[in-house]
Amino acid sequence: MDACEWAKTVVRTCDERNYASAVDILSSGAGKGDAACELYVGLMYARGQGVPRDFKKARYWLTESSEGGNPNAMYFLAKIYLRGYGTEPDPAKAADLLRIPSENGDPRAQYELGLMYLDGNGVKRDLAHTLSLMMSSARGGDVEAMFVLGQLYKNGAGTDKSLRECVRWLASAAVNGHKGAQVLLGDMYETGDGVDTDHDEAKRWYDMADEARRGKGQARVFL
Repeated sequence: MDACEWAKTVVRTCDERNYASAVDILSSGAGKGDAACELYVGLMYARGQGVPRDFKKARYWLTESSEGGNPNAMYFLAKIYLRGYGTEPDPAKAADLLRIPSENGDPRAQYELGLMYLDGNGVKRDLAHTLSLMMSSARGGDVEAMFVLGQLYKNGAGTDKSLRECVRWLASAAVNGHKGAQVLLGDMYETGDGVDTDHDEAKRWYDMADEARRGKGQARVFL
């Protein structure tokens, strides 16, 4: 493993003991225009890994990497503009940045862009496009997209109503630890909402949600 790959591993694994060395290595590569190193330097500033958190510097390096064609940098830069981390929110800019990684099959970008079309945030509201993006994201393994997709089918938003597809995608999210999907499935089986009433099945999903509530669910990180 060469030095740059080692430094990237330090960032990905949050190896605090080696942050200082990783910063030096990645900063050197970023200074030479290496788009991958620029991405990681941007992430370190966004997260405060080995350097003080500084969103202005994070935006600078992520922009450099994005302009060098790095789709991962586009995704993270989009999140900064979407959430307004250290800057005014700019959802239209975020949507533009998300298009390339989304088209390249990044489930995270597809999910974020799908939400924007769902809410009409920075783009014109388009539920059919939301459905398409969430389907691609869910098939790519994004649990949040599975949860949203289940609700789209439940309500017939952007597609024909299908309780079979609703339960399919909610169950996929639920078995992957999504507490909201677990509770919603529990409610559906408890009340017979679109499914046969089944109190035992409802209890199974509620119990799974309680396990997650006790700390077994995984918290999402900031960037």
